Amino acid sequence: MKKKILLTNDDGIYAAGLTALESALDFDKNSCFIAAPLHEKSGSSHSITLERPLRIKKFSDFKYSVDGTPVDSVFVGLNNLSKEKPDLVISGINKGANLGNDIAYSGTVAAAIEAWWNNITSLAVSLFISDPSSFSETLFQKAAELLFSQIIPEIEQKVGKETFYNTPHLFNINIPDTSLDNIKSGIKWTFPGQRNYGGNVVKRTDPRGREYFWIGGDQHQFANIPGSDCNAVREGYISISPLKLSFGDKEALRIYAGN
Repeated sequence: MKKKILLTNDDGIYAAGLTALESALDFDKNSCFIAAPLHEKSGSSHSITLERPLRIKKFSDFKYSVDGTPVDSVFVGLNNLSKEKPDLVISGINKGANLGNDIAYSGTVAAAIEAWWNNITSLAVSLFISDPSSFSETLFQKAAELLFSQIIPEIEQKVGKETFYNTPHLFNINIPDTSLDNIKSGIKWTFPGQRNYGGNVVKRTDPRGREYFWIGGDQHQFANIPGSDCNAVREGYISISPLKLSFGDKEALRIYAGN
C-alpha cells in the first residue's frame, strides 16, 4: 500500500526546496499531498491566523496554497483539504539551517510540530548553506534525493518501520551542503545545540527620512557542544535530532507544590 505523504514548508508554495521534495518522491510507493503557504513565512514559529479569513489557491487536486502561516497550511490541509490522514508529513526543504534555538523561531519546524500534535510522524528538513555566494538551487534536489534514499531509511531502521509510521515521532533534520557530493561520515544522531546570533540590529533611514530596523546576526556561529546538531553540521555530518515538546516543568512543580 502506498504511503500518504503531506508536504509543506515555510518558504512558500513556489520554493525550490518544496519542488525538490515533490520531484524526488517515488510515486510508485507514495502518494503526495501539498499544503503550503502562498508566500514565504520564515521565522513565523507556531503562529496561526485568527483575525482574518484564509484564502486557498488550488494548483491541482493534490496541491494547494494557503495565504497564511505554515501552521495554517497544515491545519487547513489536515482538517479540510486532504481527504485522507497522511502517514508522514515532511516540512521543507528549508533554505538555511534550523539548528539549536532556531527551532523556537522556525516555521519549518512549527509545521512539523503541528502535524505531530495531530498524531502524525513528522520531519522538519533544512539545508545548511556553508557559502551563500556559491549557492545553487540544484542543491535542493540532491538533498531531497538523499532524504528519501538514506535519511528516512536510517530513521525507519533505528525506530522500526512499523513504529515509525504508527506511533507519532518528530525529527529535526539538517543537511549540510558540503555533504551532498561527499558525505564525510554519514549521519549523526544529535540533540539541539546553541546558536549565537550576536544580537545584531541594523538601523537605517528610508527615502522619506523614517527610521527602520533589520534584525540580523551571524548564521554560522555556534556554541561548541559535543553531540549537538550544530557541531555535527559544522563538521559536515547530516544531523537528525529527535524532538519531544513539553512546557511543563515537573521537577519545579514537585519542589514548589510538594508533590
